[in-house]
Amino acid sequence: MKVDSDIRNRTFGIEIEMCNLERAKVNLPEGYSWSKEESIDNTDCSSNKQFGGEVNTPPLHLCCLKELHDLRSVYESMVAAGGRLKWSIYTHVHIYVGDLSVDQIKKVFLFFYVCYPYFKQYAKISECDELISIAMPTPTEKYYEGVLQAQTFEDIQKLFTNNSNKGFIRHAVNISAYFKTKTIEFRLYHATDDFYQAMACVLSTYRLFYYAISHELEDFKSITSYQQFCEVTGLKYDVPDELCPLLYQGNPYDKVESYMTKPLPYNSEMVSALYDAVKANGHKEICIVNGFMYYYELFFLDKMEVSIYCQDAYCYLLYMLANGKTSLTYKDKLAWLEDYNNPTPSRQLALALYAVKLQKYFMSESARNSAIFEALKIKARESIEKTEGANERLMRLLTTCDFHVGTLEEAIKNKKVIFFNYGRIEKKQKRAFKLISENSDLKSDFSVARNDYYNLVESIPSDSYFYYFSNSPYLRNLHKIAMWNNSSGERRSAGRFLYCNKPTAQNNASTSYSSYRIECNEIVPPDDLEITDASKLMIERVDASLLHCLQKKYIKKVDQCSVCTYAFAVKYDKYTLGGFGFTLPQHKGYDLFQLTDFCTNNAIPRLSKLILYCIQSVGVQRYLSRRMHKLCEKVISCAYTHKPVSMKYRGVYKKVKEHCTSSYLAYEGILGIYPTNKEIIEKYQKSLKNGK
Repeated sequence: MKVDSDIRNRTFGIEIEMCNLERAKVNLPEGYSWSKEESIDNTDCSSNKQFGGEVNTPPLHLCCLKELHDLRSVYESMVAAGGRLKWSIYTHVHIYVGDLSVDQIKKVFLFFYVCYPYFKQYAKISECDELISIAMPTPTEKYYEGVLQAQTFEDIQKLFTNNSNKGFIRHAVNISAYFKTKTIEFRLYHATDDFYQAMACVLSTYRLFYYAISHELEDFKSITSYQQFCEVTGLKYDVPDELCPLLYQGNPYDKVESYMTKPLPYNSEMVSALYDAVKANGHKEICIVNGFMYYYELFFLDKMEVSIYCQDAYCYLLYMLANGKTSLTYKDKLAWLEDYNNPTPSRQLALALYAVKLQKYFMSESARNSAIFEALKIKARESIEKTEGANERLMRLLTTCDFHVGTLEEAIKNKKVIFFNYGRIEKKQKRAFKLISENSDLKSDFSVARNDYYNLVESIPSDSYFYYFSNSPYLRNLHKIAMWNNSSGERRSAGRFLYCNKPTAQNNASTSYSSYRIECNEIVPPDDLEITDASKLMIERVDASLLHCLQKKYIKKVDQCSVCTYAFAVKYDKYTLGGFGFTLPQHKGYDLFQLTDFCTNNAIPRLSKLILYCIQSVGVQRYLSRRMHKLCEKVISCAYTHKPVSMKYRGVYKKVKEHCTSSYLAYEGILGIYPTNKEIIEKYQKSLKNGK
């Protein structure tokens, strides 16, 4: 295939994603269309068909100036209509491949799999991008082996078919697009609003595509560095940078919450950490935005001066009742409450709070709800009086605090210390307010203003402090000052994090979850790191929670990582190379079970072997022997693979056939082989020479 002639006819297409833009103001040339499948979350966390969206281009020719001019006009029109960029939207480039053979299609995926670390580096794909499985999951060995063995298009189609809405798994280089559009979709690139940067993505895609279909698997495997990767493909373009996630983007392990986080429930340990951080910075006042039911406000009452910015109609009603600025007379379904009503603010507040208890029994008419409702009526006086007595502190809060109906942006303008509790109003509060408004003389004109989170953190004045809880570990424009692990498992949650817009006087604020306060601040080694100096090699005993944090970050093949009993990290100079850990043995004849061993950068040649050599050091053996109160000599480990041999353990550990199963291979390792780090480095350098 002559590339020069082929490129004139081989078409491409782009999926252009932007948020905030007003669709009606975007001028689309003939053939361009709004995607009916994709909706884009805007920077105010709304999602609709009026603002924001994805534009799909028709097939375009790289050498047709008119078509490129039309494409440029679309980008300009989208920006003029208010288009903005944010994390979690991308630039997807399609290349027509309807004329290619099965083997040529296979080559594109094999190139992508073998050189995946270099694809990542070039396109600036982060760990956060990879975690969102619906965006660009990490290619696994399963698909590599499946593509290698595929003989027909039907084989490939069957391999990539899944139960998702799209019907196929979509990697960063998505060959399953062939079965819908006769294209290969390059989902590598971050979003851009610049035509020329978009063309950089297109040109990069052509370079990658033509190199893949004109070379063989052995050529892909011979690429051993990022520099070589760029040289052989001719990549030299400035593709878009990754953008910072917005505040409302949350748990990256959840397909929904990664784009739209849910409110985090009130937690006494977390709010105590918030208080410690605020106090450590010398603040004597705090402004709470979106507290919802005043849990946070009540905690800070009597501790410091509290101000409130509210966007919740029900909470605003409670404020008005507590201050005697309004009073309610109940009617219709709640007319019976008038038997217990009086104009005092405390009783008015108690009845409004009592409505929260009642609301769920008005959601549907059933014999059960009717029976419970009648039983509640019998105990109504007792319950209302009890509610009134229990809310003395709430009355005091609402009558003494500095209260405002306002947005987060307004709070930032007017206050110096802000805690923002993100989230939508709880359903029970909405239902309680609806119940009261429909069955009383309440006249409310309360309206909720829209918050825009675009560049919100960047707009905070330099002398202000902004505190925020999130279940996303990737808010890079904020500083983590406390963290908690979530016991529900890695694939459900990344944990909980307390953020601040600046480093605080007391980092890692104290919490009751002290074992999970450790934050991984490792420095990942570069691809070209040379490991030659034994004095720079360090095998350190670490807290099990720190190793667990590293496990979750760098072990991608398992959904949930177990915590080790004896944990170690391997460092070289300032870099963290990897880690390993042990627990009690599960097989007879062995002193320990090697639960985990991993490295932080798989692009460094044979780094996994170096980790194993470190395990076999005399220092590790001595430490384990002291802790186990016996001489530790043999360990056993499992490699989860369907292959007949584990390349990582081969030549270092011995395969134990009697303990192998259909799911994993068992390997035996001997401790205490290498007396010092010098011998470890020498063994590693020898393995590099043998590998070459």
